[in-house]
Parts: sequence; structure tokens; C-alpha cells
Amino acid sequence: MQSKITINLNILTLDRLFPGGVKAVIDKARAIEDANIDGIVVPDHVVFGSNVTYPFGGWPVNPADTWPEPMTVLAAAAAVTQKVALLTNVLIAPLRPAPVLAKQVATLHQLSGGRFQLGVGTGWQKEEYAACGFDFAQRSEVLFEQMQACHSLWYEQPAHFNGRHVRFDETWCSPGLHHLPDEQRMPLWFGIAPTAANARFFAQFDAGWSCINPDPDFIARGRDSLQTALREQFGITRPLRIRAAPYIACDETGHASVEHTLENLPRSIAAGVTDFDFPMLFFVPDAARFDTVIQALGRIDRRIDHHIGR
Repeated sequence: MQSKITINLNILTLDRLFPGGVKAVIDKARAIEDANIDGIVVPDHVVFGSNVTYPFGGWPVNPADTWPEPMTVLAAAAAVTQKVALLTNVLIAPLRPAPVLAKQVATLHQLSGGRFQLGVGTGWQKEEYAACGFDFAQRSEVLFEQMQACHSLWYEQPAHFNGRHVRFDETWCSPGLHHLPDEQRMPLWFGIAPTAANARFFAQFDAGWSCINPDPDFIARGRDSLQTALREQFGITRPLRIRAAPYIACDETGHASVEHTLENLPRSIAAGVTDFDFPMLFFVPDAARFDTVIQALGRIDRRIDHHIGR
């Protein structure tokens, strides 16, 4: 297990709080980095249909709310920062052709000086797939092939791949990631269900798990399921890296509280969480709270042994 936890800020709603809309990222990315927060996280939806029956609980946003394109936003953040990590969590990868995604990822990783981390998943809304012209029922298989294809484009010169959904031969993708030594390869995260069948994703790509559900009990069960499958199917015994939102606690007024939420971190860490993505959506209801929240997150003690009471 890594010796420290990571504290990131999911900046969904940032553009709704400050003048200039999405351009607010350019100013606030510097403030996030200066506050000693480890990473900036941008989630993804390409478009929305009117059906927002979210399969993982209540859906807190309106279909008409803005969802800036993650790779574009993170490229802007990369240009005005020096050390903060830049992450998607999660990018709905099957809505993007594999060669286009591979090129975007490699470009952003180089542009940021190796600070980009790719978190991918399949999404949950059928209408989004229909609008983009893709088959919702095939999304999981497309994701697996797509990431295999991207891996080939990143690390092989020339690249070859022959799958059911993605095919190419004698193909060059430049910039790529082939120049990086193994220890500097871009971190990859999968935001998918923690099933034995999905263990192949984590095994083949040495990836971490992005858990959509912040409940520590759910995370612990998912961790155990995946690690058992990894050991039994692939002989992999290394600890699984896990990212999740903290288990949110409210104050006496019923509003999400950073201070109260921090009291829940030990349970999440004991369940296996190594990387926390704090959602602005809940903790920063207005612009006046932004500085207070990021300063509080920057002061969190990153030591795992401190949080688990060792």
C-alpha cells in the first residue's frame, strides 16, 4: 500500500460559480495547486437526454447544466500549473474513437509534463450513446477493446490491433507514450463494476479502480471481490489502488461539511481507498466557500497511519 493518501478536487460546477464560465478554470487551477491539493479531477458527459434515472442513487444535477469537455479543460489547467496532477474520472471512453482518444491522451500527458492520469468508464445513460451513434449494449466490450487498442497505439511503433470493434494495422500514433520507462507510465483507472468478469481490465493494464459509490462497506466488498479474482485468475497479489469520493457527512444545518467528512476518512482508508476525489458539487455551494474549502483540503494529513490510528 502506498504510504500516503492523495487528495484531489473534482471541479464539476466550477464554471457555474465564477464569472467567465469555463475560463474560470484558468485562474482557479493555480489556486488549487497553491493550496497543496494533489490533483484536479474533471468528470465527463458528452450530452444528456432528459432521462436522469441515475442507477447509483439520486442525481444532483439538471440535464441542462454545463459539463465542459474534460481533455480541453485539463489542457488549459496544464498550461497554468506546474505540479498538480490532472485526471479524468471518468471519461466515457466508448463515445470516442480509439485512435482519437489515444492521440488526445498522449498529447495531454506530454503537454503536462507527465501529470495526466486517465480514468475511463462506460457511463450509464442510453440516450447519450444514441446521440453519439454508438451501441449502449456493447459498451463494456468496446471499452476493453478500445483500451487494448490505445495501449498498442501508445507503446508500439507501428501499432497493430485486430478486434471486433477496433481494427488497424501498420499504424503510427505520435506523440505516443513509448518513450517512457515502465516506472513512469501513465496511471490508468477503470470506473467499472468490481466483478470477477471485470478483473481482466485491472490485470491487463495494471490499473486502479475508480469506485462510484463512496460507502466504505461497498468499497471494501468490491476491493475483496476484485483482489480475489485477480489472485485466482491472474496470480496478481499486489494491493489494488482505489479512488473514491469521501463518505460525505453534513453539519447541523444539513449541508455537506468538509470538517465532518474528514472524520469519515479512516473508514474509507480501512476499506482500501488510496485516492480521494472531493466533489466541489457538494462542498462549494457558492463562490464565497471556494477558498475556505480548498485551504481545508490542502491541510489534510496525507499519512495513512495517522488516519487509521496506527
